[in-house]
Amino acid sequence: MAATPACSSGWVDLSPLPPAGYVKLGPAEGRGCATYFLALPWHQFLEFGAKDRLVRARSEAIASVPGATGLVGVTLRESWSYWGLASRRCATLRGDAIR
Repeated sequence: MAATPACSSGWVDLSPLPPAGYVKLGPAEGRGCATYFLALPWHQFLEFGAKDRLVRARSEAIASVPGATGLVGVTLRESWSYWGLASRRCATLRGDAIR
């Protein structure tokens, strides 16, 4: 049996408990992407932006609504694209912005 190295990131809380009495400000959306080189469907060898892409998507979603400090009702969608031995993996995060 062969072993290959893998990567992982820490836990990302995309929707922590909102404060009591929060106010919904409207829909928010953010996106975070990572690029992989020497990418095979079962393993990626060189990665750029993978470890913090969900944090970037959440930050972008909050920043998309003026005055927002958090999100509720969060959904996450992933899309993958391959070009030869390179790939791009994007996460789109949607939710209701709150303050």
